Amino acid sequence: MSKDKKETLDRRSFLRAAGTGAAAAAVATVAISPEPAAAAPENAETRKKQRYKETEHVKRYYESNRL
Repeated sequence: MSKDKKETLDRRSFLRAAGTGAAAAAVATVAISPEPAAAAPENAETRKKQRYKETEHVKRYYESNRL
């Protein structure tokens, strides 16, 4: 019976150490991660130029939905 008890304690120690190691790895990953790069300032006109393009398809859509 003492053999079973010893194995149980060893298993518990292993699991406790594994949990501690996983937590330490997570903290280390967060600690060494680089800071996100700052985005260049944009104004409304710059954002509109980059994202919106009035193509032929869009013009046809506007024509078909005009009231």
